[in-house]
Amino acid sequence: MTVALRHAMLVITRAVFDMVQIPGQKPLVVAKDAGDEAARQWWDEHVRAAAAGVFGRTSATWDQQLADWQAATRVQVGKERLHDGGPRVDVARITFPDGTDGVVDPAVAHDYITEEFRARFPQPTVAAQFADWREAVQIGELRTWTGWLFQGDERVPVDIGLPVAEFGYPIREVLGCLDQLAADGWQIVHVSEDRAGHADGRAGHLDGWAAHPDGELAREPGVSTVRYLLNQPR
Repeated sequence: MTVALRHAMLVITRAVFDMVQIPGQKPLVVAKDAGDEAARQWWDEHVRAAAAGVFGRTSATWDQQLADWQAATRVQVGKERLHDGGPRVDVARITFPDGTDGVVDPAVAHDYITEEFRARFPQPTVAAQFADWREAVQIGELRTWTGWLFQGDERVPVDIGLPVAEFGYPIREVLGCLDQLAADGWQIVHVSEDRAGHADGRAGHLDGWAAHPDGELAREPGVSTVRYLLNQPR
């Protein structure tokens, strides 16, 4: 009697992801070069509304502080030499509330006072709050291994914990995965591997099986991909 078998392929491959580290949060692992967009999306989903609230609550206070700064700033217009031997020209000597001063063209004195206040006391706009938040976020490169189980047209991710690639092939994690598959009746029929820089260029093609749909192939010396051909009695 012929036993009908189901076939599948377990693919374990090196891959490179972006790891987004947000202070106080679990790191986000996303596709290579998608770290900036992932950070912005996280901000939009978790922080933007609160930032808009901060801006709304502080806007009137900031405007009043600007008005007070402008009122307390002294402006004296006269003629001065801006450098030794130069001609005497009309200037506005501006003395700020904290005692510092500056000299500008009288025509731009008001704008100068305003811009100086903005530089010293930035308005907490949503964009400004995002810029401050983004400076604290770190985006690094994660070189790891990923697992996928292919069966027909289906592709299912296999959780092997994103082991760090520099420690070599993640045999412990893969054996744990194979044990779980064996418990479901899957048996190993054949094992093959690709090595980075192989002359026939198989690394990344896997005889028609996709290697790592979300990560970027890490082309490093040594084993790059291992394929386990499996079957299971129907």
